[in-house]
Amino acid sequence: MRRFMFALAFAVAACGEAAAPSGEAAAQGGAAASGGQAAFVQACTAALTAENPQAARWAPEECAARWDRVVAAGPMAEAILAAAAGGPAPRAGQFGPQVEVTANASARTFSFGWQAVGEPIPYDLVGALRERGAALGLIGCAQVGTGEFNRVYSVTAAGGRALQLNIYERTAPTGDAFSAYGVETNLTGRVQTLAQLRSDGSEWVATECTY
Repeated sequence: MRRFMFALAFAVAACGEAAAPSGEAAAQGGAAASGGQAAFVQACTAALTAENPQAARWAPEECAARWDRVVAAGPMAEAILAAAAGGPAPRAGQFGPQVEVTANASARTFSFGWQAVGEPIPYDLVGALRERGAALGLIGCAQVGTGEFNRVYSVTAAGGRALQLNIYERTAPTGDAFSAYGVETNLTGRVQTLAQLRSDGSEWVATECTY
């Protein structure tokens, strides 16, 4: 299984159909795009409670923490949307205190990468993009290990064409292990299909990975 990490090496194939957001992520995205923190937390709490009524006791606190991750990912979301609108892509180098940017001008891709030992992932780029009105559809998810995933999205900003977003995340299983979050943005306008993701034998599913 590929691990995209900071270089996030995806071979982008022919253009494909964008999938529609589903489940809890769709509920959160709609709230974020329409009303900021209060609406996000309300919709997130409702989604978690619908799945498990007992979640009503802890969901507001959990959803507030999720909102913090959306806010933290805001600068990355702004940079992606600006580049998608024809502006300059981020330059290679540091992007904030813990995030590194790599860029490939000829391939029209750039990547954000973060890692730390024993820390939870502090970013939710999907939520941050939806907060800014972008439509995201999950194309596929592939599980690398426990708490370790690759996800591929189609992203369409208001008035723009679709672009492909590849996200790798690994949550540290122990306090002395590393967590990582890597994002590759492809600005060519070519978006892979689920079938194309599976073409190398990788086990991709059309829904969120479960654990």
